[in-house]
Amino acid sequence: MTDDEESCGQELAHGAEVPDQLSRLFAHVAENMDVHAEWVGTRSPEASREHDAMRAAAAAYRKIASAASDAASFMRAQRDLPVAFHDPGRLDRQALATWMRTKIALQRSFARLLLEHAAQSERALETISRG
Repeated sequence: MTDDEESCGQELAHGAEVPDQLSRLFAHVAENMDVHAEWVGTRSPEASREHDAMRAAAAAYRKIASAASDAASFMRAQRDLPVAFHDPGRLDRQALATWMRTKIALQRSFARLLLEHAAQSERALETISRG
């Protein structure tokens, strides 16, 4: 490891921002699902089904948010993990490169999806604001 490289513990700690952001987003979305459930109420069979579906989705989102928050906390706590020897002879560079390309594709796909959902949310906000 050179002076300008992060240790694996430092990389874990630095990477905690991803699950941390995911946790905040999913907890926020769950709040809105609960508000929506209250808004639709339970005065008809259809409303009751929607209410229950929103509550169940909110609970699932909260589980994801909680797991992501736990992961972020754990990762930050690894900042001072002692540096371990990494035997270059045991590294399958081709497999790692394949894995990394897939990770990058998944990250970009998720980023595009989040941007699309943000644009949909902006359109909904415009509609709400015009009221």
